[in-house]
Amino acid sequence: MKPFAQLSGPGQVRRLRPLALQALAQYGLTGSALRPLKHWNNTTFAVEAGQRRLVLRLNRPGFQDAAAIRSELQWLQALRAAGLRVPEPVPALDGQLVVNARAEGVPEPRDCALFIWLPGRFLNRRFGVRQLEAVGRFTAQLHCTPFALPPGFGRKAWDLHTLLGGDPGIDHEGIKAYLKPGEGRVIAAVCARLESAFVDLGRSPETWGLIHADLHPDNLLFQRGEVGAIDFDDCGWGCLLYDLAVTLSELRRRPLYPQLRQALLRGYRQGRHLPTAHEDYLDTFMAGRLLGLAIWTAGVGDHPANRARAPRVVADTLEQLQRFVLTGRMP
Repeated sequence: MKPFAQLSGPGQVRRLRPLALQALAQYGLTGSALRPLKHWNNTTFAVEAGQRRLVLRLNRPGFQDAAAIRSELQWLQALRAAGLRVPEPVPALDGQLVVNARAEGVPEPRDCALFIWLPGRFLNRRFGVRQLEAVGRFTAQLHCTPFALPPGFGRKAWDLHTLLGGDPGIDHEGIKAYLKPGEGRVIAAVCARLESAFVDLGRSPETWGLIHADLHPDNLLFQRGEVGAIDFDDCGWGCLLYDLAVTLSELRRRPLYPQLRQALLRGYRQGRHLPTAHEDYLDTFMAGRLLGLAIWTAGVGDHPANRARAPRVVADTLEQLQRFVLTGRMP
């Protein structure tokens, strides 16, 4: 993968704009208004096309190929058909769900996908017990929705290798530059617990399936009490518990965390069976989530924001993981 920093600093989004316009032409949306939304691993733009409000996503090269992106969109179509509030993919003029676009000044072409804007609002820190119970029900529905795999369907598996930075484009050794003496042993202990959890849970339909893999509050929308989810870019095969662990990992430092945790699990059980014994693995997957994020931050150092954040993120994560190794619970 060529360094992302070739589109350095604020110029990254500016240089990607002509590529976004070239992609929109393939949907018959020439002349649409564009507004940058988020520039992180991928880059997204809000699109105003007459009365239509859309989101265009430019996928970062080197992470997923067009077939994997197409598989994500096929799952979204099935979830939409089942009544879940998730983004609706928009086909291009030729019927394809994924288009490829390039522009001068951008080193590589980008695979792009277009979605109808999903209405709703983010609650940020206003999550309460009632909202977490609704998130639990939504997650259970996500895990229960039948899906007949179309030909060529392929998504990554969130196994130990992927969880800890095994994706293409991530230097999983990059975190070592930020570790203090002895912290490598902490990471090894967390990895051992994760490996044990994967073995114990196995890959039966009760424990393993398609997951969102990034159900944190910034990806959860609320409208009239109903929950929706965006950003399925990380979706794939994994332990179903991992989706719950991601949500909990973002809430663990809030004063009402015990009540929020129980509300999430209570809502989930309203739609799907969850053995009580499986709750014991949630903190292990929360630890894995935090470690994976730290590895990603340190291992994608060609992104300017990551370079600035990596020392703090790694230090904070290792402090928490040390407590987890000692107690078995996430602080």
